[in-house]
Amino acid sequence: MEDPSRYCENMLLCVVSTLAATVVAFYVGLLLAKANPLLLPLCLTLAVYPGFLKMVSANRLWAAQALVYGWALLSTLLVAYYSYTQGMQAGGMIAKGESYVREMFDWIRTGRGAEGDPSLFVLPKIVEVTVFSVATLLTVGFAGLFMGAYLLDYMNFYVGVLLTFAKAEHVLEVALLSWPVYAVLRVVGYVMLGTALSRVSWLLLRERRFRLEDGARRLLVYSLVFIALDFLLKATVANAVYQPLLKAYTTIAP
Repeated sequence: MEDPSRYCENMLLCVVSTLAATVVAFYVGLLLAKANPLLLPLCLTLAVYPGFLKMVSANRLWAAQALVYGWALLSTLLVAYYSYTQGMQAGGMIAKGESYVREMFDWIRTGRGAEGDPSLFVLPKIVEVTVFSVATLLTVGFAGLFMGAYLLDYMNFYVGVLLTFAKAEHVLEVALLSWPVYAVLRVVGYVMLGTALSRVSWLLLRERRFRLEDGARRLLVYSLVFIALDFLLKATVANAVYQPLLKAYTTIAP
């Protein structure tokens, strides 16, 4: 079998080949998800990892991030469209999909839940960031990307299902609100964090010593800023802005 990373000698070719592989991986992953839903994020991770690792090993960290952002956006569109057309009946194909939809819909109806309550989300989010960081370091980024694919899949399943409950005159508003700004900042922060830690892990594996280069150090700082903004905005605007608007623009509320 040919080494997929050879297609990433050229950035444009790398992006095109990775996105094409992502589409194939999505549909193959859906078939395999009948056996175990975790196989879908695994397939999606396998589509992006060769190119990502190629960029990280060459110290092209901004290119590695761009590749992951493109992959994440395409994965978002694929999963959201799938859940929009199939509805909750497809929840068994997306790991944690059904339970996350129920959790978010209950929050939209009542305003209660971890989505907008710092006392409920801060500690779990700190644990999540810690697990993500350790997993990324131990696997040169692979487990971090897998965790990212898993998180994105159930969030995007919710987005697609949410759109089916949008009032006819508010579909655009619901589409814009379905991915809140703090969640977008979280994804950006996680990609920066994962890219920086993958570079550190790669150097540790190759040189058998810890080394933090300037580029990775800057990304770590940026990532912490984005993740902190996620915490701050989630605590302040989730219940004040997003919940009442989603309640008004959808047919979820009784």
